[in-house]
Amino acid sequence: MVRMTVMMSAALSLAGCASSIMKGYVGEPLQAAMVDYGPPANAFDMGDGRRAFQWSMTSTSTAPTMVRNSGTAVPLGNSVWWTQNTQISGGGTATTECLYTLYARWDQQTMVWRVEAFEKPRLFCE
Repeated sequence: MVRMTVMMSAALSLAGCASSIMKGYVGEPLQAAMVDYGPPANAFDMGDGRRAFQWSMTSTSTAPTMVRNSGTAVPLGNSVWWTQNTQISGGGTATTECLYTLYARWDQQTMVWRVEAFEKPRLFCE
């Protein structure tokens, strides 16, 4: 139970980090985000004059594989009878795709898309 609480707290604090980074772009030209993350993967109109710009980031993590061997040696004349038990656990790869969305409106004076808002990423995204 304590482990789950620690993991949830860590996930929430990391999600707060991503939100803080994205919040820093509000009021800035969209190019500020593009300098940091490259061109967006998606862009589409919202119907209210805003346009959503999305960046897709994929992360992969691999859990280590643990191998535990145990055995018994039983003398049998001039030889030994050996029985072995091997337990393999862990391993595996997890891939997470996260979308980061900024909402921007075209600024006629400066002729740039100006960020107005952002979408908070999913819980386990950064």
